[in-house]
Amino acid sequence: MDDLADLVKAATSSGWAVGSARLYQLRSRALALGWEELATRKGDGAVSVLRPTAAEDAHPRSLSAVHGLGQQPLHTDGAHLQEPPDIVILHAAEPNGTPTLLWSETSTITNPAYPRIARPPCLAGGIFVVASGSNRFLASAYDDRGGYRYDPGCMTPADERAHEAVRHFESLAGGAYRQEWTASDQVLVIRNRRTLHARAAVAEDDGDRQLTRIAYRVPGR
Repeated sequence: MDDLADLVKAATSSGWAVGSARLYQLRSRALALGWEELATRKGDGAVSVLRPTAAEDAHPRSLSAVHGLGQQPLHTDGAHLQEPPDIVILHAAEPNGTPTLLWSETSTITNPAYPRIARPPCLAGGIFVVASGSNRFLASAYDDRGGYRYDPGCMTPADERAHEAVRHFESLAGGAYRQEWTASDQVLVIRNRRTLHARAAVAEDDGDRQLTRIAYRVPGR
């Protein structure tokens, strides 16, 4: 078993980290570290199981409702929340054939120029309307305090700079890292406010793919 604290330390440095652990071990360790499990959708629990879903069967405001079994756009989880989660954990009890795409400005894999970060001004300057249930609020795709907030499923560009930000995020997909799920009890720890992720197009005969997701707020982050 990989220690969760070590995985988060690695993810803090390079955007994400991969390890191995049972799901109950992860939750127990997170509790011991004082982390808060966070439900990212109203009515759901903090622990959710992600399955490939056709567009016609998906939640109306989910990415699957738009993209179905195709490749999702890069995004951060909980973008519709006033305070999105700090850490997102994905756990695969069994291997599957559909990669998770990852992009982080602090990873030399997806940003070979790091520590130089070429962050376009439109990310902080563009304004999006964020749908959060029946409520709406305004936000940019990046702020110095929290980092990235981006999900085209719940965020609508409100000015030209926001449209430019959308085009920027779309341009990153080609350079995203493809994390393969090749082992049982594989764990992916994502630094949610510094790293964008997405599900690749669902592989043929991978309709039974399952990942368990847990989102956390971490004290001091």
